[in-house]
Amino acid sequence: MKLLVFLTLLLLPQALPGGNSKKQGREGNALYKQEKYEEAANAYYGGLNSYQGDAQPDEAFYGLQNNLGAALHRQEEYDMAQEAFARALQTAETDDDYARAAYNAGNNAFQRQEAEAALEHYKNALLADPTNEDAKFNYEFVKRQLEEQQNQDQQQDQQQDQNQDQNQDQQQDQNQDQNQDQNQDQQQQNQDQQDQQQDQQQQQQQEQQQQQEQQLSRQQAERILQALENEEEQLLREVQKMKGRPRRVEKDW
Repeated sequence: MKLLVFLTLLLLPQALPGGNSKKQGREGNALYKQEKYEEAANAYYGGLNSYQGDAQPDEAFYGLQNNLGAALHRQEEYDMAQEAFARALQTAETDDDYARAAYNAGNNAFQRQEAEAALEHYKNALLADPTNEDAKFNYEFVKRQLEEQQNQDQQQDQQQDQNQDQNQDQQQDQNQDQNQDQNQDQQQQNQDQQDQQQDQQQQQQQEQQQQQEQQLSRQQAERILQALENEEEQLLREVQKMKGRPRRVEKDW
C-alpha cells in the first residue's frame, strides 16, 4: 500500500506585510497549482524576504513557510523542505495551522526514510485536529510498517542467534571429533609402541634362547669330545699293556 501524500497549501491571508509579499505569495500559489514547483518556491522565497530586520513572524509568515516546504518537497528537496515545515510549526497560531504543517512534515519525514519521526508528526497532527483523516490513515500505515520492520528485525536477530548457536554446536562437535580422532591416534600409537616393544622383547628372548642353546651345544660337544678322547687314551693304554706281555705259545699236538 502506498503512503497517502497530500500536502495542503495554505492560501495566504489578505493582510500581508507589504504589497510585494502579497503578490509573491499569490504568484507562488498559482505556480504551485500549475505544478511549477521551482518557480513557486522562488516566489515564496521572495515573499519571505519582506520579514528581514525587525519584522516579527505572523500568520502570513507561517503560510509562506508551509507553502515553501510543500514546493521543496515536490522537488524532492526533502532536507530543505523539513526546515521550512519546522519553521511553520514554530509560528503556527491555530490548531488547524499546526495540524496542517505537522501532517506535511510527517509526509516529508517519511520520504526521508525517517519512519519514527513521521509517526510522531502524524500523531501531533491528530492531537491538534482529530478529524484529519489523512493524518490518521498515514499514522496507521507507518505504525504497521514499523511493527513489521521490528518483527523482521527480531526474526533476523533470532535467526542470527540460532545460526550462532548452530555454529558453536558445530564447532564443539568438530572439536570433539578432533579430540576423539586425536585420542584414537594416540591410542593407536601407544598400541603400536607396545606391539613393537613386545616384538623386540620376543626377539631378544629368542636370541637369548638361541645363544643359550648354542652354548649348551658347544658344552655338550666338548663333553662328548672329551669323553671320546678319554676312551681313546684308555684304549691306547690297554693296547700298550698288551704289547708288553709275553705271548703264550701253545703247541698243536
